[in-house]
Amino acid sequence: MKQIEHAFMAILLASIDSWGTERFSAVLKSELEQLRSDVLPIAHAVETGNHLDESDLGVIINEVTGDAQHIYAKVGVFFAQIIECLTCGGGSGAREEAYCELLVTIDKRTGIADFKAL
Repeated sequence: MKQIEHAFMAILLASIDSWGTERFSAVLKSELEQLRSDVLPIAHAVETGNHLDESDLGVIINEVTGDAQHIYAKVGVFFAQIIECLTCGGGSGAREEAYCELLVTIDKRTGIADFKAL
């Protein structure tokens, strides 16, 4: 899948506060699961004609690194898509699980996080 360039941002202060502790991944996961598609660039992973159902987002932390200024986390996002149903007489169709990966870059000083679809 090609990289999608968008500017999605949030402030993740609890993650910054927990950086360097064993709690970091759990805190980052919790903060990310509170966000929705207006911040997380996940809509590109929805198949054409289907609709995003973000009522139950799940996040896994795949990899975390850092340097003096930033934390870099590769995360996976699980969500559902509602399949377009042409024979349902206007019904909403079935739900299908979907997944995409994101790169989260967090500024250690401000907590501002930038999200890019991978």
